[in-house]
Amino acid sequence: MTDAATPGGALRRTLTAGGVLLIASAVASVAAPMLVMSNVPLTTVVYWAGTIAFSAALVVFAFGLGRPGSVVARQPLATGAAVLLAAWPFVGRALTAVLPYEQGTAEFYTAWGYASAAVEIAAAILVVVQIARAGIVTGRVRWAPLWALAAVVVPQVLAQLLVVALRIDLSATEDDGVFLLIGLGQLATLAAPIVLGILALLVAGRRVTADLPPVQVFPPAG
Repeated sequence: MTDAATPGGALRRTLTAGGVLLIASAVASVAAPMLVMSNVPLTTVVYWAGTIAFSAALVVFAFGLGRPGSVVARQPLATGAAVLLAAWPFVGRALTAVLPYEQGTAEFYTAWGYASAAVEIAAAILVVVQIARAGIVTGRVRWAPLWALAAVVVPQVLAQLLVVALRIDLSATEDDGVFLLIGLGQLATLAAPIVLGILALLVAGRRVTADLPPVQVFPPAG
C-alpha cells in the first residue's frame, strides 16, 4: 500500500495542499490593496486569485485528498457548509452582475449584506465545530479554526452592534472604539488564513516525522 493510499498519507496531502492554498489566499488579499495604491491593472485578477485559492482550500479540507483526509470526516452537513462557504463569493459576484448596485438597489444590498454575513458565519461555525468534533485533526490544534473564526467575527459583530445601538454614522464618526474593533476584525481576517495555513503545514510535517520507521541506535544494527 502506497503512502497516498493510507489514512495518514491522505491527511498529510490534504493538510499540505490546504495549508499552501490558505497562505496563497492571504498573500493575494494583502497584495490586492497594495496594487490598487500602485495603480497596477492586475488588482482584480489578484483579488479573484486569492478568493479562488481560499475557496479551493475549503473544498480540499472538506473532501480531503483521499476520503480519510477529510478534516470533517465528510460529514454531510459540514461538507455542504464548506461547499456553500467556498461558493458564496461567486454567488455574490453573480448577483451584482445580474442586479448592479445603484441608487435603486441600495436598500436591497444593505439587507443582502446582513443576510450574506449571517449565512457565511453560520456555515463557518458548522465547519469549524465539526473539525473539532471529527477527531481527524487531533490535539489542541483542532480548536484552532474555531478560535480563528472567533477572532475574525467577534470584533466585527461588536462593531456593528455599537453602530446600530448608538446610531453611529461611520462616514462622519470619530469613535475610536468602533474603528478599533473594525480594524481588529480586518487584521484577523488577513492573519487567520496565514496562521491556519502554517499550522496545517506543521501538523502535516509532524505526521510525516511520526510515521517514519524507528532507527536503531544502540546496540548497532547488525
